[in-house]
Amino acid sequence: MVRFRDLSIRSKLMTGFMLTSLAALLLTIGALAAYDRSTFRDEVLRDVNTLAGIIGENASSSVAFNDKESAKASLAALRAQPQITGAAIYDSNGALFATYARAKDGDTPGALPRDGAWIDAQHIGVTRPVLFNGARVGTVTVRSDLSEMAVRRTRTLQIAGGIYVGAAFLALLLASLFQRAITRPIHRLLRAEKRVSREKDYTLRVEKEANDEIGLLIDGFNEMLAEIRARDAEILAKHDQEMALARAIQTSVLPRTFELPGYDISAIMLPAEEVGGDFYEFRRTGAGAWIGVGDVTGHGVTSGLIMMMAQAMFTMLCEQNGHHQSPAKFVSLLNRAMFYNLKSRLGQEKFMTMVVARIEDDGKIVYAGAHTDLLVYRAADKSVERLPTEGLWLGISADVEPHTIDRSISLRRGDVALLHTDGVTESRNTAGECYDIERLTAELKRLHDAPAETIVASIAATAWQWAGTPKDDVSLMAVKRS
Repeated sequence: MVRFRDLSIRSKLMTGFMLTSLAALLLTIGALAAYDRSTFRDEVLRDVNTLAGIIGENASSSVAFNDKESAKASLAALRAQPQITGAAIYDSNGALFATYARAKDGDTPGALPRDGAWIDAQHIGVTRPVLFNGARVGTVTVRSDLSEMAVRRTRTLQIAGGIYVGAAFLALLLASLFQRAITRPIHRLLRAEKRVSREKDYTLRVEKEANDEIGLLIDGFNEMLAEIRARDAEILAKHDQEMALARAIQTSVLPRTFELPGYDISAIMLPAEEVGGDFYEFRRTGAGAWIGVGDVTGHGVTSGLIMMMAQAMFTMLCEQNGHHQSPAKFVSLLNRAMFYNLKSRLGQEKFMTMVVARIEDDGKIVYAGAHTDLLVYRAADKSVERLPTEGLWLGISADVEPHTIDRSISLRRGDVALLHTDGVTESRNTAGECYDIERLTAELKRLHDAPAETIVASIAATAWQWAGTPKDDVSLMAVKRS
């Protein structure tokens, strides 16, 4: 059973109005009924007392002169009063002088009663002296039943019941009208609250209908929305500033120049959010250079911080005997540091795909790592080779060396090696179609004669436009033998 406090405000108001109205009406009817009963009894007593006085006056000479027949005739006049059940006249000695009894159920007179009035559950009676020339010559008593009171009570209850039912319907109608005036603005406020909660639209406002407590509540709600909107704008502005700073810091650590004799190299990274999780690097080492392209799972601030961590480790490994170690060894050392920092320090379950390559001055490129396929355009036959990169992702295991091997390719004049992240090939348009590796291959064929900077910029723009609203970072690096 639902408790009263758990009912809706509408139900509470309706119940309150109904109970208050009906309780007040019931109390009023009860008070009126009690007053009517008391008044009626007083009227009956007054009437009986008057009749007793009249009988006494009429029968005084009869008692004084011992004329019983005349006294009986005086009592017989009571037949005109159907409520009178009996009457009696006593002489000065208290002996029964004359009597009257209503047919069938009339009272039988008893011993001489004392002067005054008496009332019981069914009768009311009056006893008065009979005076003749100022002297008491006898006593008269008149008794009346209260049957009319029962009839009156029944009629009163019927009328009160009809009034009560009619008043109940009227109270229900008025309660319905009044509760709407109270609950309508509350329901409007509730709908606005749910809409704000669902849509996070703090520009909404609730129009108040009156300057009562509910109107004050609506004013407070509107003020709260205005404050939340102002604070959100302030937080968003601060967030934009911080993200702009983070993006500036991230892009500042990416290489800006790719100078290597005999090669035309360029790279680009377009983050899906303010801070991206894609990575590329270029470091000169004597006559050659180290390059790398990677992708941290997810995107956003956390992925961007892991990307910067990887960039710092990449730079350190390039500086520490970078001329003599192989790409496979390079990837293994980088993984150890990444795994330790991600698991032990950051407690992150993220990982990173990466391919690391060492470019020699004779066109040889040695690479290792697990990442997207490497595309190589061959100028000699105008074809594109698709070379898989095999191994384990960084951060999955503490030691990936057994699964990481070196592979090599050679670039001739006009050949182009293209490294990319999955944000390029997995970009989806509104129909759900991926940009895919085939479209990327076709773009590489179309742009092979262009400078490396144009190749990566054009492909990145095409993949970005294909996605419409990009969901992942887009990064490319082109290495062209010039």
